[in-house]
Amino acid sequence: MMDRNKKRVTYRASAGTTLRGYGMGDNRKKKKKKVLPQQLRLLLTLGALTAVIAVAVSFALQGTGRESVGSVTRIGATLSQNVTPFGDSVIFYDGTTLHCMAAGGGNLWSYQIGTNADYDVAQERIVAWSGNDVYILNSRGRLIYNNKMSDTIQFAGAGSEHVAVFVGEEDNGVVTVINEAGQIVDNVTISNQTLLDIGFFKAVTSSSAQETELMWVLGLNTTGTVISMELQTFQPGKLSTGKSSLGEHIAYKVYDVDGRLEVVTTRQIMHYNYRVLEEENPTLIYGYTVEDVRQSGKTTYQLLIPAQESREGVRINNVRLMYDNVDRVLHLPSECLAATLGTHSVYGFSSNAVYVCPYGETAFRAHALPVNVTAVLGMITNNRAVVASGSEIYVVELPR
Repeated sequence: MMDRNKKRVTYRASAGTTLRGYGMGDNRKKKKKKVLPQQLRLLLTLGALTAVIAVAVSFALQGTGRESVGSVTRIGATLSQNVTPFGDSVIFYDGTTLHCMAAGGGNLWSYQIGTNADYDVAQERIVAWSGNDVYILNSRGRLIYNNKMSDTIQFAGAGSEHVAVFVGEEDNGVVTVINEAGQIVDNVTISNQTLLDIGFFKAVTSSSAQETELMWVLGLNTTGTVISMELQTFQPGKLSTGKSSLGEHIAYKVYDVDGRLEVVTTRQIMHYNYRVLEEENPTLIYGYTVEDVRQSGKTTYQLLIPAQESREGVRINNVRLMYDNVDRVLHLPSECLAATLGTHSVYGFSSNAVYVCPYGETAFRAHALPVNVTAVLGMITNNRAVVASGSEIYVVELPR
């Protein structure tokens, strides 16, 4: 916060002095009496004007957020360098090399992976690929696995214990599953569908009382007369655990809540167990899209924003927060360009302010931003946001 010292000027006149005592005659005295009220009126007018300006400045400061955020650190990356939040750090790719930067600035590690590369991250793992070369690194940048795959790598996905690498053609390839020891434990053939995405989740299965990491595969079946989405689950190293058709509605996001898969389409969220059997009726979300999901303690929060025709120029006036049995719309104080979830609060970002609403509450507080935010890339630990200001990347410490 900025402290502003108030200045006060006091005008004094001695009550015991007389004009005659200073040698002033009656004529001089009369002239002074005519001038004195004009001076007082001028002083009163200036005082009133000063008070009005002070009130106006006070309200202006309240409108932009009187309190500021915490520390702001510029990260040595640009928006075009595929920047990703990662634990308590930030990863980016400069065209040949992956760099991991500390939230407070400074390079933690770098690893060269070649040109035209891409990567994916999980909590403790990074998988990167270029051509048919795959690299698996731990959170400290140490190489766990490197190999040349049998064909061009389309994409890959990282889990907490496994990595999945999809090679071949989009509608005719193989998903290779590699464990944390760098051993290939599965090769899943993909045919008669276009593979869209792969990921991992943990659930208690019928064969184990302990949570097991499973893999989900989302594809588009184009063999029938009507295009349909398909979801499959696998236990790495074992057989398929489930498969189901999701219908014609396009699924754009899959995540897990307490071992249950949430599959998001443009109309609803469908709830499946690890065998891809529906556990309850879908949740209607027509008019909203799932923007962020975060687990805090034992509760998983799901943040939705109004559906946009285009991701360019997003304007958000309200958000929808779902958790446990709560489904609530929160109204933002001002139009925002992004919204996200932290450990304790919902955040809405305008270009020069961040609005904070703690979980369980319904009102936002405004805080001034010291940089002009043009995009929000995500959150890292300790309520810090990774944001872009033009092409530059910053880490901003947010209030709870």
